[in-house]
Amino acid sequence: MSVIGKGVKIAHILGVIIISTVFLYNLNVKSEAAQHHGQGALTVVEDLNQNDDDDGVVSVEENEITEDDNVEPFEPTDVWKTVKKGQKIPPGLHVRMDMKTGEKQAKLMEGSTTTTEQWDAGENIGIINTEKKRYSRDELKAALKDFKYKDETPDEKAKDDEIKKKFRSYDELKKAMQEINMSVKTEGEIVTELTEKLKTGALNTEELKPILTDLEYYLHQIDSAKIFVDLGGLESVLKLINNTNDEIRESVIYTVGAALQSNAKVQVAALDSGLMQNLLKLLAVDPSLGVKKKALFALSTLVRQFPFAQKKFLDLGGLSALSQMFTSTHEENMKIKIITLLTDMLLEHDYNKIQSTSTDHVQIERSRQYNEVKLRESMSASGWCTLMTSLLHSMSGHDSVEKVIHAMTALADTCIEDFSPAKPKLQALLTVYHQLAQDELKDGADDYYSSIYSTLQILVSQIYQTDL
Repeated sequence: MSVIGKGVKIAHILGVIIISTVFLYNLNVKSEAAQHHGQGALTVVEDLNQNDDDDGVVSVEENEITEDDNVEPFEPTDVWKTVKKGQKIPPGLHVRMDMKTGEKQAKLMEGSTTTTEQWDAGENIGIINTEKKRYSRDELKAALKDFKYKDETPDEKAKDDEIKKKFRSYDELKKAMQEINMSVKTEGEIVTELTEKLKTGALNTEELKPILTDLEYYLHQIDSAKIFVDLGGLESVLKLINNTNDEIRESVIYTVGAALQSNAKVQVAALDSGLMQNLLKLLAVDPSLGVKKKALFALSTLVRQFPFAQKKFLDLGGLSALSQMFTSTHEENMKIKIITLLTDMLLEHDYNKIQSTSTDHVQIERSRQYNEVKLRESMSASGWCTLMTSLLHSMSGHDSVEKVIHAMTALADTCIEDFSPAKPKLQALLTVYHQLAQDELKDGADDYYSSIYSTLQILVSQIYQTDL
């Protein structure tokens, strides 16, 4: 295409754009003129009164304005009333129009019985509610100024004062929170304070009781027990182990036992402090059964998982002390606790001997230490085989039966000759628990009796050296 052709085409396009622009401009001007002259259809009239009592009614009015200013204003009523040509319709009315004749009618909203008057501001008209009291600007300002003083009655002030008495102010609460934060202490700090009180000495019974009770509570925590030992608390508390008051002796031993539980550091420190000798003495000669029970608890926490302490226990005649306590007490529960402690020690030995082939150097050393503790041989020599069979004839309750036959099973290889007199009793128990196991199986219950029956089978087979 030549340059002249392109120029003609561009001129043609520019001409079309100019003509379109002129056309749109004229159209816009005419539209605005129509709006200004009010020659439109029915439109929505905004309620300029903005009063909540008008219930948000939307009305319509005709934007047609007549040149006749002498037309009387439209007076609405509660019935439909024809709107004359040129009359302005106030907002807030029901309006309807006959589409055939073009006649318009209007009336007040249903239920509206208020007294009203019209206002007219040129093109804008409306209805004023004359029943409502109106206030001037100055009256409103004065009312707001005195609001906080005149709005409260004496009764309300008294009520506020009563509420203030019940609740603390912000400053008081802030101060209380600061005091709480200052009083919060860690368990280590509490143990330190209690230990320092204990070390002061010259404390009477009533002062010692709460200190020992609190220590027992906190020393179950391994870290707290270590702090207690580091502060020399163990030595301080052991000074009270021979106190003349039974309750104090019980509390002292129970506190030490709490610190010993699963805590190797405390176990070593307690053994070095001579605790073993004190406990064995209490088990053998203390007149208080409560003290003996607490001493047995402390002894069990001292020797568990601690082969060196178990060897010390045997060397100091611990089995003899336990047998003396076993024969002197008439409480079956106490005897069962002693049997349970010895059984746990036997099972602990068996487990660690099996682990002697381990490649772990720590476990190898533990196994070596357990091999040095001749627990089974010492129990047989101390008469424990006979003591267990005596308990077999006097025990009551399934729990006692279970614990005794477990202990006898653990010692069966060592005490086979001493257990022979118990064959009839074991056979009778075997029959009883066989029936209980069968009933248990039929009922679909747990295998509690079945477990006891199985252990009895093993024990009897070991004694007879034949399989049932």
